[in-house]
Amino acid sequence: MPPRFQFLLSLALPGAAILVTTLLPPAAAEQPARRQAAPAMPGPAPETGSRLVVTSPAQAVELAMARAPILRSAEAGRRAAQGDRVTAGLRPNPDLSLNAENIGGSGRYGGLSTLETTYSLSQRIETGGKRQARIEAANRAVGLTGLDVEAVRLDLAREVVRALAAAVASGRAVEIARERGRLAEEVLRATRARVEAGREAFPQQRRAEVARETALLGLDRAQREAAVALRALSVLLAMPGIEVMPGRASWFDELGPRPDPARAVALPPGQLDRARLDALIEQRRAELELQRRNAIPDVAIGAGLRRFREAGGDTAFVLGLSLPLPVFDRNQGNILRADAELSRAEAEAERGRLYLDAALADAERRLGQAWHAADALRRIVLPAAGEAAGAAREGYAAGKFSLLEVLDAQRALSDAREQLNAALLEVQQVRADIDRLRGRAAVAAAPMGRP
Repeated sequence: MPPRFQFLLSLALPGAAILVTTLLPPAAAEQPARRQAAPAMPGPAPETGSRLVVTSPAQAVELAMARAPILRSAEAGRRAAQGDRVTAGLRPNPDLSLNAENIGGSGRYGGLSTLETTYSLSQRIETGGKRQARIEAANRAVGLTGLDVEAVRLDLAREVVRALAAAVASGRAVEIARERGRLAEEVLRATRARVEAGREAFPQQRRAEVARETALLGLDRAQREAAVALRALSVLLAMPGIEVMPGRASWFDELGPRPDPARAVALPPGQLDRARLDALIEQRRAELELQRRNAIPDVAIGAGLRRFREAGGDTAFVLGLSLPLPVFDRNQGNILRADAELSRAEAEAERGRLYLDAALADAERRLGQAWHAADALRRIVLPAAGEAAGAAREGYAAGKFSLLEVLDAQRALSDAREQLNAALLEVQQVRADIDRLRGRAAVAAAPMGRP
């Protein structure tokens, strides 16, 4: 939805709520709201039917590794490179030829009396080390695709953890919105009682009704966002029937050790993305060497047997030698292209290393900020906001506080809960990003042994 329409909608909804509650009698306005008000946060639902409950990141990653189609695609790419490796090691096939001469002519060459038949076998011999260069390039490609598979695995694990954390956070956002609706309902009941007793003006009741309706709209929006997050997780796991239990996701609340800002941020040796960049350079260098060797012409030799029918079936041996002359095509275009591809790979590797270092430093910085925010919200802000909201409600019932003070205290409590939920989500997602950046190569990029 465009931002302008979102802004208009945010203005129109509260106005519509005020208009409806103003036109309807208090009893009629109260009934739909009571039907919409959600009960207190229910306990976790047990596993039902064929729906699978995902309880931890490790379980989610294991399911994704077993079912995700993207892994099968990456493995197929590696098998394709292995097929190229097999082809690279094969030698050229020999040529068998049969030539028949002096057939169907005129005069003495009519018929088959002067037939000459030649049976020959020729073989193209690759020179300049083409086969070994081809094998080397194919080996490098196999190693590179192996690293690509490992990268897909790490990327998938990161995305699954991020999606699971988002699903848990959105589920908890629904619980926060439901609690906000319950508190707004309590304030509305207290305000209505004070209005009926003549201790509060009627517009205050309308203000409480608007706050209740706004809370219900927030609950509806949170439920839709939770459904979207759950669908995104099910796509990654390739399982349509999954469920998360935000109330039992204890792993989501674990902040882990306090980040140390003095710790040097550096990628570990053998980091996967660096290994891929190095492997790509080696593969491009092997391709350039292959193209240079392809510029050397191959030699074809042949041997055969010729039979002369006119001479009573006498035979003679035939030898042949063929050598292309590299006058025009010396493979200069392919050499130029391979050299350019090598230069591009080296430049991309330099840029990639700088990006990886910056990405890790930024992730560590974001983790420190999210960790300290979540810790402060959990230890200081949320308890204080809860005490203030409770005291405001009790004081309002006793006539010590105004409705505006109660609404502000409740809003502060809900905001603190939402901020803590967002900070915990960022901690889990940034940790997944850091684990991905620090992931090491599990497959060696060295070429395979030569036959």
